[in-house]
Amino acid sequence: MGKNLKGVFFGSIGTIAETSEIQRRSYNLAFKKFGIDCYWNVANYCNMLSTPGGKERIKDHTVQDLSSKDIETIHSYKEDYFSQLIEEEDIIRGQFLEVFHHCKASEIKLGLVTTTSKTNIDSLSKIFNAKVNFSDFDIITTNTDCNNPKPDPEVYKKALTSVGLKPEETLAIEDTQVNFHAPNAAKIKTILFPGEYSNYDQTIKPTFDLMNEIFQL
Repeated sequence: MGKNLKGVFFGSIGTIAETSEIQRRSYNLAFKKFGIDCYWNVANYCNMLSTPGGKERIKDHTVQDLSSKDIETIHSYKEDYFSQLIEEEDIIRGQFLEVFHHCKASEIKLGLVTTTSKTNIDSLSKIFNAKVNFSDFDIITTNTDCNNPKPDPEVYKKALTSVGLKPEETLAIEDTQVNFHAPNAAKIKTILFPGEYSNYDQTIKPTFDLMNEIFQL
């Protein structure tokens, strides 16, 4: 790894776990429980990933005229289902484990720089517990740590300040094109490591071999 690399930020839960299908199923179960006629198929959901944030997706991609309270309720149902479903699946991305353990051994700071909920982080922490202790991250952010969602760089700037790193010392890994622009705007070198449902165009070259990419820095 490059001598100047002092920190690696995983930019969303999708960079460490393959959660898209579980998220999609959780939304559909939440819609059914709430009593609205809405179903997101795989093609729909892939397109929706360009909209960051679960509540924003519910607002923008349901046909009903939902109040803010309705959206909050549906999102809460969705997170409950998500917490249940991830316990049934093997979702950990193997390349994440390889990079994580190598960085720890190399004393490179590690961050999970998300704008997801603490509930989701806690659920994932339980799943990862046998392989990764989330307390080994030098920083974990959630949606309470910023006012502006990605692709705004706010959460990345706060993460840099929190762990005492400069942008040029740091690498960010994101799984969607829209989120890719957040660390980029914070002047952090960024790798697009797409998940199974991620959409991206030819303006960004994706990486499917994280360790090889990092060693070339």
